[in-house]
Amino acid sequence: MSDLRKKLQALKDNSYVAGLKTGTEIEDMGEAEIAFLREVSNRLLPLTVKIGGAEARQDMRICLRQQVDIILAPMIETVYALQNFVTTAMEIMEEENQHADLAINLESYTACNHLNEMIASRYFDALSRVTIGRGDLSGSMHLSPDDALVLEMAAQAVRKIKNAGKKTSVGGSLKPASIKKVLDVVKSDYVNTRHLLFQVNPLFIKKAPVYVQKGLEFEWELYEYLENQFSERKTFYTKRKKAIEKRFLQISLNKNQMGKN
Repeated sequence: MSDLRKKLQALKDNSYVAGLKTGTEIEDMGEAEIAFLREVSNRLLPLTVKIGGAEARQDMRICLRQQVDIILAPMIETVYALQNFVTTAMEIMEEENQHADLAINLESYTACNHLNEMIASRYFDALSRVTIGRGDLSGSMHLSPDDALVLEMAAQAVRKIKNAGKKTSVGGSLKPASIKKVLDVVKSDYVNTRHLLFQVNPLFIKKAPVYVQKGLEFEWELYEYLENQFSERKTFYTKRKKAIEKRFLQISLNKNQMGKN
């Protein structure tokens, strides 16, 4: 664990990493794994955990027990879903006498179309950040995450959210090869991979492909550690490592192609 903390410290110092993140949803982590990430990030970076749904009460209790900094709800598509998330979270926090900031994911065409209504809702005031999940957003539009229409929809959402006074992040299949295009179009406050949150500023933008690459390398090492620490989840973490390795291979192929040109 000390090695991971050192690498995370280096990312914070040199790559503008502003947070560590995980979840019980697609990340499929249990309380023991969340507790591990809390220990890795403790007093170093805030930890965000994406829960299983707007009213995932047990997930919220786990987050509060582990003193997670931000609880993030996925697939919030309507004012009603936003209301359910905020009211449920407030109720659980009162019961547990614990606090965490609240955030949501916008990750579908439907959610973006209902964004104006959500911003106008009093429940939107309870949020600290909104993340645009390009992976699911692009899937709902039957396009790729880097498609111009997906990026423009994300950019429009970011502008509206910023105007409402909330921080924004954009994620979804971020790659060193395409990160500059995402930054140029979307202009969010942060960008995120599956487990890291990067602060966007002029210095980050200047070397964004390098920083995203370093972030993916950290995630591979994180999975390597988790694979050994939680042997019952070995198959899951091996699969995640292979997915990152495919990105590394693509980076290598792109570099070779550039050299030939």
